[in-house]
Amino acid sequence: METVRSTEITEDNISLWHKCTHCGEVAFRGELERNCYICPKCKKLYVISIENRIKLLLGDDTFNDATDTNADDINNENGISIGVISIEETIADYPVSLFILHPETSLEQEHLKVYSEAITIALEKSIPLLSIITARPIEAQYSFSDIVPLMIQLEELAEASLPHLTVLTETDVSQLTTHLPVGEIVIAESEARTENMSRINPQPALHAPEEQLLPEKNGEIVPDISVDCYIPRTELHTELVKFLKFFAVSPIID
Repeated sequence: METVRSTEITEDNISLWHKCTHCGEVAFRGELERNCYICPKCKKLYVISIENRIKLLLGDDTFNDATDTNADDINNENGISIGVISIEETIADYPVSLFILHPETSLEQEHLKVYSEAITIALEKSIPLLSIITARPIEAQYSFSDIVPLMIQLEELAEASLPHLTVLTETDVSQLTTHLPVGEIVIAESEARTENMSRINPQPALHAPEEQLLPEKNGEIVPDISVDCYIPRTELHTELVKFLKFFAVSPIID
């Protein structure tokens, strides 16, 4: 007798099951954790928490169930907002200044300060800057003048020959946009290597901050951010290590 799995999400089982927002399929948490939070049916990427994002970048597959987390919550362990983070991390012996903005977080001026802190760490430690931002921003609560200090800092980063890599998430949209400056190398997180490897009518790469943040049209940022490569989520750590190895003077040796 065939067993039919119930797809009803209740308060009792919500922590064990997650429903895909694309196809509506309900998947067991353990299955998603083993598969980097990729829908087993339609292969779409789940939005993941900052904690899981850091684990993914570090090559740690011990994910937890912190998906679709309220970006206004506070991580009690370290007292930082889980909606945004600036931290120095080491990816396979290569140090980076890491900035991550949760895709469901409305960009505010305080988040620009966190981005600035990440750039400052990169400058002071002479290490690459790695920014993780969504290609599907929801809204922004700041003016163009608020972004100018970031642009100046990023110019200092370029003058110091320190690389800035950006990973765009939520790239399943026809036009890739962002409210924040991206790096010289732009990586788009994709569903699989066979998909989304090329863009239709690709736009010139808008890598320089002054090119990305063109004057707004009808209140919306219009540039289409081109990418240098699409990398599946499951391969992101491995490919990032290759980039960091290329840019590094020498890895850390204990």
